[in-house]
Amino acid sequence: MKRLTLLSFLTLTMLQVNSCLAVDLSSVHMLGVRMGFWNAVKAKDVQAAPGEEILSKVTAPYGEFFGSAGLTKGFALEFSLGSNYRGETRYNDPDGYYWKRVTIYPISGQLTYYPLFSAKKSRWQPYVGAGIGLVSGVENLRLGEYAGPLVFVESGTNSYLTFGWHAGGGIGFTLSRHLVICADVKYRGVKFGDKIGGLKDFSGPEAAFGVAYILKGT
Repeated sequence: MKRLTLLSFLTLTMLQVNSCLAVDLSSVHMLGVRMGFWNAVKAKDVQAAPGEEILSKVTAPYGEFFGSAGLTKGFALEFSLGSNYRGETRYNDPDGYYWKRVTIYPISGQLTYYPLFSAKKSRWQPYVGAGIGLVSGVENLRLGEYAGPLVFVESGTNSYLTFGWHAGGGIGFTLSRHLVICADVKYRGVKFGDKIGGLKDFSGPEAAFGVAYILKGT
């Protein structure tokens, strides 16, 4: 009987704590960071000139800083600045090889909806969202080797701009009154007019985990 009473007490205590820490994430302002991976699906089929081979990564690390401003009735507006470092793309031709370092920078705005915003006793808050933004692609030319010592192929930096879109969802969990962790999955549509590291279309899925700090409620 004592064990049953203790178990009931612990259960009620946990439920009370869960209720106290529950936060409607669509009604607060947050700042946070996410880290994960971005998969550029078409990088596995990069088209090269005759006699040339291009070796480009398909999956590369991605990170972003984001801020979320609560609106009303489950909606929030999010802004993010991200970086997808794709490493060194290698170009092989009959005479030797050289490299290009490629980084993609998306600057995005997103409208987010939390369908369980009215469930105030839940610390779990799933969400869906979609957005658009400006995407910058930066290509740094490197050294190459041609039948001898290292030689200078070309130097300098090329930058390109395009518009992109994304859509997806995730779930946030309130750790404390000011700390939230989240898991986020989305699909990004990004296509440039010129090749960057041998590739124009960087569209593909992205998965990331993050942590955010709650600044204040609306």
